[in-house]
Parts: sequence; C-alpha cells; structure tokens
Amino acid sequence: MSHVRSYSARTICRDEMVSWNLPEDVVTEILLMLPVKSLLRCKFVCKSWNTLITKPNFTTAHLNCNAALKRNDCILIKRFLQESNKSVLSVLSDEISGDGHVPQTEINIPHSNHFLQMLGPCNGLICLTDHRDIILCNPSIRDFEVLPAPSFNYPKGLFSSTIGAGFGFDPLFSEYKVIRIAELHEDDESWGYRFHSVKVEIYNLSTNSWREIDAVVPFVWFFPCSELLFNGHFHWWADDDDHGGEAMLSFHITTEVFQQIRLPDVCAFPDGNERAFLVLIESIALLLFNSSEQTSFDIWLMTEYGVAESWTKLITIGPLVQVERPILFWKHELLLEKANGQLVSYDLKSQGLKEFQVYGAQKSFRALVYSESLVSIKRGRDINCQ
Repeated sequence: MSHVRSYSARTICRDEMVSWNLPEDVVTEILLMLPVKSLLRCKFVCKSWNTLITKPNFTTAHLNCNAALKRNDCILIKRFLQESNKSVLSVLSDEISGDGHVPQTEINIPHSNHFLQMLGPCNGLICLTDHRDIILCNPSIRDFEVLPAPSFNYPKGLFSSTIGAGFGFDPLFSEYKVIRIAELHEDDESWGYRFHSVKVEIYNLSTNSWREIDAVVPFVWFFPCSELLFNGHFHWWADDDDHGGEAMLSFHITTEVFQQIRLPDVCAFPDGNERAFLVLIESIALLLFNSSEQTSFDIWLMTEYGVAESWTKLITIGPLVQVERPILFWKHELLLEKANGQLVSYDLKSQGLKEFQVYGAQKSFRALVYSESLVSIKRGRDINCQ
C-alpha cells in the first residue's frame, strides 16, 4: 500500500491551499480576468491575494486589460429620489425583463445632495457636483471624497459662482484634473446683479489643491447633458466670441488650452431649443430639441473632430409623446427621460420606444458608459494608464 500523505484545514496554510501548484504569474492572469466585485471578495481569501490585488501595478494592469478588451461596460445613472431626498447612483444591467424591470445595483452617495452634474468617467473615477460642492468617487469600490473648496481672493465686491465644471485624466503626467469655470459678478444694491468676468480654476488630485490659470473664455451656458468628456478634451456649450452665435468650448486636459468650435448655423440662441452633447458612432453628437408634449430631436454629428464645417445633420427622431430630454446613446439605443421622471429608450433601428421601471425627479437623470475599476482616489496619482 503506497504511502498517502493526508492534510487537514488546520495543517495547511490558506495561502498554500489557494495557490497550490500555481505560479504567481498564472494566478495574476486569472485574477485579471475577474470583475471588480469578484476581486473585492478575493481580497479576503488569503493574504497573498490581498497583497497582489491591492498593488498599484495590478490595479493598472486590470484597468488596461478592461480597456483593451472593452469588457465590463455598463450604464451608470445618477438620479435624484424625491421620496428619500437624496441622489443615488445606479449600475444598470443589460438584462431587461418583459415588464421593463432592469436589474440594478444602487449606490448611495455620502454627503448626498441634488447633484446637477456627473462628469467623466476617467479610469473608473467620476466627478459629481452641484456647482458648489464637488465630489470625486469610484462607485465600483464605494470610494468617495469631497474636494476642498477653492480659496482664491477675489477683488472686493465681487462674488464667484460656478457656471461650468469638467473632469479628465492627463495621461502624459498621470494626473486627474477637475476644471471649474467661475463667473465673477457684483451684487450692487442699486444696479443688482452685474456680470464682471470669467475665471478658470483647476484642481490637481496629486497635490489636492486648486490653481488659477490665465485664460480668456466665453460665457458658458448650463443645460442638462451640455457638458461632455471626449477625445482627451472636456466640452461645454458657450457663446462664440470669435464669430458671434454659439460654440462648443473645448479644453485639452493635458495642454490646458481652450478652443471654440462653432456650432451649426441653425443654432441661434435663444431659439426655444435646448442643446445636448452626447457621443454617437465615436463622434460628438449635438441634439437640438424643444421639450413639450411631443418632442422631436434633431441629431447633428461632427464627423471630423474640431472642424466646425464637418457638422452634418444625421437624423430627426420623433415626435415622441411626453419625452423631455436625451440622456445617453447606448449601443443602438438613445436613453431618454420622460416628463414623469421615467427612464425610456428609443431603438434607432426599430424606431420603437421602451419603458423601464426606473424613476427619478424630473431633469435629474445623468448617465455615462462606465467600466468598473479598482482605482482609488487616494492612490489615483499612482496609476499610470495608457
């Protein structure tokens, strides 16, 4: 009878049991294929796995692996719930039942407020702002941090208010930046509100501080979904100081240079239409619409980035009954918000409208195509992504 060595849970180290006969590089390759939710569980399996998964180079490798394979993309939605008086984030699944129920993971936001904007995403990080408070967060790992308020001294009698905000990642210096476009104005008892000037401030995550940059920018207009991160630039709807009329103001995250891109000639504010910038067919799409009982959406595509003459009208959707505003293009669908605060989608192929059992306060919906990551805010400066 051959000798058989027996083991028990008490005599085997958990690390040995987990990685038994598996080289570390093989274990790493296996773990890199797992979604974030599974990796967070794996951290509690054994010390060696916890050490491996929490290393910055593993976080970077997992992030780049996801990006290369374009896997784990989902829809991240921000909405305001009036019954509980808070903003929440929801990760929506592709699995939709016949009654329109969408499996979703709901994430509560600390310091919850009626956040107007959800900006990004950048390597799994997003930025939330109500144009007063600014929060950076990674919803995947429930990591949230309130940014310090800018502490600039403005001339006596002038007050500052945010009219535009942006968020992006600078790959050249591995730096996350928040952009704040602030309007300086006077509150005069005799004359009332008087516009003075526009200032630009930038927050660097690596230094946890704000700085002012010398830039001359036009007045920025705020509308839901009128702020967009695309192609290493952040974009806002703004006045066109160069040609008159309207423009899309772009800011290069790395060079910190502004550029005005003229909108199509049909844009003539105030014309009763709202504007939205979304991404469609890997290009910037401009949607013109007038929220009413029956809303139509004119969709223009900038076929060559940065070239105003390349704006081309693609299609008109609608009129759609009780649909108020666009939120996001997702695959072959356009997500929209109804007048009652319900999420719906318009299929660009079948031209059919589908309702989801997802509700929020009117005009509170924002959505992003999102890929989960392990990037934490505190260690964001250590992540070197391609």
